[in-house]
Amino acid sequence: MSGRVLVAAHVDTGEADAAESLRERVVALEAAGAHLVTFAGGPGGEGLSAIEAASFAAAWTDRVGLVPVVDPVHGEPFHLSNQLSSLDRISRGRAGWWIEVVDDEAHARARSRTPVGDALGVEVAEVVQVVRLLWDSWDDGALVADQASGRFLDADRIHYVDFVGRRFSIKGPALLPRPPQGRVPVLAAAGWLDQEPADVAVLSGTLPRPGGQEQRTVVDVVVGPEPDGGDGAPGSDESDAVVERVRRLGGAVTAVRLVPTGPEGARRVVQDVIPALRAAGLVAPPPESGRTLRDLFGLPRPAGVFASARGSVSSTENESGTR
Repeated sequence: MSGRVLVAAHVDTGEADAAESLRERVVALEAAGAHLVTFAGGPGGEGLSAIEAASFAAAWTDRVGLVPVVDPVHGEPFHLSNQLSSLDRISRGRAGWWIEVVDDEAHARARSRTPVGDALGVEVAEVVQVVRLLWDSWDDGALVADQASGRFLDADRIHYVDFVGRRFSIKGPALLPRPPQGRVPVLAAAGWLDQEPADVAVLSGTLPRPGGQEQRTVVDVVVGPEPDGGDGAPGSDESDAVVERVRRLGGAVTAVRLVPTGPEGARRVVQDVIPALRAAGLVAPPPESGRTLRDLFGLPRPAGVFASARGSVSSTENESGTR
């Protein structure tokens, strides 16, 4: 990235006029050169859900990444897989999944469940694992849709997932073909996903350790007065303080997420902060139409696990046949 970062911005959908407000904010962020937007549902379930908001925004944008913030714990992994796959399809490869783990009594009760408790880490890892398996359950090219031959699917390219976790099981393929990105990029804090790491690591407000990391990283920078008196960006109601905060990161992170603390903060992100960061030479060029979120982060498009396994078997068979 040559010391220049991607810029994300966070929006919620708790506004009274949720849809119109959301459209205006996301269109303005894309025009300002933001690389991705994260979405959270309004407090108490008001407004659109995060995935609904991102899907709505897909119709009004064509460059910015769309990343709903979704708890993996108390939803249905099968439906979550299909929802994120749909978002990736309608946005032409701009979807991501920001994992925010919530396991309190209120959230669990609202979904007729109980808190996971000590098994929380296992639960999060299993949900992400099976969602990725479902994305891979359709090989690339499985959807033929050839009218001349009357052939709709290549059944050999659709695979049966048989996953049994601690609290749920999944059997069968996904409802939808593989997402345009192969797998929707997963952004998660370190510690939740060890065996199958996140595509982008979400860092705490502290500076990352020097020396650089191969993994892509993102860190929050608050815009506006912080109600808890935190130190995410000292004097963060001023755009020059945010610029200095990003400058101190010194290219040690891939992206920063600007988190406004109120309507004034949201306005400043678009009108003051992003232009100031760009004027200081700290921000990567705005995203181009046709680029996926993986393209923006420099992440390769992964091969499906089932396709890879089949390729290995075919290679072995070919080698055996020549002996």
